[in-house]
Amino acid sequence: MTALRSCLYAGEVVHRRLSPVRHELRYSVFNLFADIDELPELGKRLRLFSYNRFNLFSVNDRSHGPGDGTPLKAHVWGLVAASPMAARVRRVFMFCYPRVLGYVFNPLTVYYGFDSRDELCLMIYEVNNTFGGRHSYVIPVGPGEGQSCAKRFYVSPFNAVEGDYGFRFSAPAERMALGITLTADKTPVLKAYVSGRREPLTDRNLLR
Repeated sequence: MTALRSCLYAGEVVHRRLSPVRHELRYSVFNLFADIDELPELGKRLRLFSYNRFNLFSVNDRSHGPGDGTPLKAHVWGLVAASPMAARVRRVFMFCYPRVLGYVFNPLTVYYGFDSRDELCLMIYEVNNTFGGRHSYVIPVGPGEGQSCAKRFYVSPFNAVEGDYGFRFSAPAERMALGITLTADKTPVLKAYVSGRREPLTDRNLLR
């Protein structure tokens, strides 16, 4: 089993809109996968990454949660505490795009909640829209690798606030994968997929 630690994932995103207009995007990406309790320490250990300070790469509290500067750790653990998995979760990792020279584009940040045996037991999907709004879907992990919930947040002018999200995922290890499908009237209207290969979180890899 791969040790659970902060790292990078280099891979690809596929975004396929099926209705009302068919459109597909496919591009290479890298994502930060970081223990939220370790963010200040990572900012001290790495020269090219900072927490709540400007750098080549960074994470800022205002890019997540309420957006008012509430500490990310406090916000996320608050969501965990209000969930049915509160008693089990011991570590939470965030999967996101870091800021690059102060600029950030994070349509979706995913928080993975692990128990004392490093088994995945909770997922939090933090969705951002183009108007600066943000909403979190907090879903316990059950048997299998799938989850679903009703859509409750306006994201795109192409789709109304209706339908259901379906999530397919695997616990991040040497590789990771996450797929999302939006269905309306039992018809898929959007599919997105991200996959990646694990790389150590070092200044060398950040620069590369």
